[in-house]
Amino acid sequence: MKTQSTLWTVLRTLLVAATAVVYPAVARAATESPSELLEKGIYAEETKGDVDSAIAIYQQLVAEQDVNQSLAAQAQFRLGQCYLKKNQTADATAAFRKLIHDYPNETNLVAQARALLPNGLPLGPVPWVDGERLQLTVSLSTGSDIGVAEYRADLVHEVNGSNVWRVGCRMMAGGAQSVSSVDADPETFRPISSHWKHSLFGEVTASYKSGEVQIQRVGKGQPETVGVDGAVYDNEEAMHLIRRLPLTVGYKTTIPIYSPIGGSTVIPIGLEVLAKETIDVPAGKFDCFQVKLMPVNQTFWFSDDAHRYLAKFEAGPVLAELTSVTQRQPGESVSFHDAQTGVSFTAPADWVVWRAQHGQPDGQVLIRTLDPDADTYDGGMRLFATDSLSDAARKSARAWMDEDVQKNNTRKIRPDSWKDLTIDGRPAVSCIGDYTESGTPRVQYLLRVLGKTNSELFVVTTAPDKFDTVKAQFDTIVASYRTK
Repeated sequence: MKTQSTLWTVLRTLLVAATAVVYPAVARAATESPSELLEKGIYAEETKGDVDSAIAIYQQLVAEQDVNQSLAAQAQFRLGQCYLKKNQTADATAAFRKLIHDYPNETNLVAQARALLPNGLPLGPVPWVDGERLQLTVSLSTGSDIGVAEYRADLVHEVNGSNVWRVGCRMMAGGAQSVSSVDADPETFRPISSHWKHSLFGEVTASYKSGEVQIQRVGKGQPETVGVDGAVYDNEEAMHLIRRLPLTVGYKTTIPIYSPIGGSTVIPIGLEVLAKETIDVPAGKFDCFQVKLMPVNQTFWFSDDAHRYLAKFEAGPVLAELTSVTQRQPGESVSFHDAQTGVSFTAPADWVVWRAQHGQPDGQVLIRTLDPDADTYDGGMRLFATDSLSDAARKSARAWMDEDVQKNNTRKIRPDSWKDLTIDGRPAVSCIGDYTESGTPRVQYLLRVLGKTNSELFVVTTAPDKFDTVKAQFDTIVASYRTK
C-alpha cells in the first residue's frame, strides 16, 4: 500500500482585504475578454517577468463583476503567487485566504492556496519515540496474509549539528518489495530529501527545495526538476504526518502530497475524521480515530492516545493490522522468538522479521526475513512437519534437496556450491542456483535442515550483484537459528 496522500490544515474562512500596493489600473480594450486579459497577465508574469503589471491585471480581473468564478479564482491565485515572488508574504497570505473564502468550489486552487499559506500544517508534538518500529501484517479480505509493513522513525544527527526525523517504511506485499525513507524537518515536518526503492517501479531519490523537487532516478543519466507550488509533503512520510495532526471527530483538511516514484503531479488529498471506534488488532485493543482519505478511498485508524499509533488501514481488498510496537537503537540487532513453534534467531540491524499467521498450507509455517535495502526477491524460512515429506525426502537433507532440484529444473545448481552443514544440531545441506525470471537473472541460496519432528527450508534470492553481500548477512540468521 502506497498511499498517495497528504494532509493540510483546516483554515478559518476569513474575509481579508488585500493590503497590496495600489498599481495604476489597467484599462481593458474593448476587444479583450476576461480570458484574454488573464492570458495577458500570465504573459506579463511568466514571459516578460513584469510582476507589477501582472498584479495590476489580476487585481482588475478579480474586481470586475462579469468575470466567471473559475477565471476570477485563477486570477486571485496568481495574484497571491506574484506577491510571493516579490517576498510580500503578508499580501500573499491575504490573497490566498481570500481565494479560500470566496471560491470554495474551486477545490484544486483552494488546496494549492492552503499549501502556500505560511507555517504549513498545525502540527502537534512528535508522538513517537526515537527508534520506534510499528509492524503491521498485510492481508487480503479473504483472510490470507500476503506481507508486512514496518513503519520506522529515527532521529538522525546531521554533520552540521542539526537533527532530522528519518521516517519511512519497509514493505513486502504480494511478492513486491519496497523500502523508503524521508528526512524531514523536526518542526515543520516538511521533507528535505527522500529515497524510495520499489521492485516494480524502480528507485528514485528526491531533494526538496523552495518551489521545486529535484528527482534522480536510478538508471537515468540526468536528474529532472519538478516545479511545485508552496509546501508539499513526500508520500512516504504521510503516515507519520497524520499522527501529528490535531485529530478529532469532524476534523477535515486537504494537503498536497508528492510521490517522487509516481510522477510529476502534486496530488491534493482530502482527509476527514469520521468517528471514534474501538478496534481489536493483534497488538491489542485501541480506541481509535477513523480517518478517511479521498479520492484514494482509503481508511486508517489511529489510536486516540499520546502515541497516535497506526493500528489498522483498509485499501480496497487489502487490510493491515498492527502486530507489534518496538523500539531499537542504531545498529541494534533484531531478536525473534515465536512461542508457538519455539523458533528463535537473531537478524542483523534493520532487517524485518515477520511470521504469516493465515493462509499457509497445513503443517507448514512461513517466517519471512526482509533485508534493509530491499535487495531480496525472496527470503526467510519455511517449517515443515517432517512426516509430511515423502519417504525419499526423509532419508537425508541431501535427498530432500535432490527431490526439489529434480522438480524445479528451471534452476541451474552450481556444481561446486554444495555444502554439508549442521544447523541447530541437525544435519543440513545447502546449494546455490541460477535462473531467470521475466528476463531478469537471479541467484538463489537454498538450505534444508532435516529433523525428526520438524524440518526447515531456508531461502534467499537476489540479483547476482547483490548476492554475496545479502548472503553473508543471511548466513548470520541461519547460524543463530534455534528450536526448542
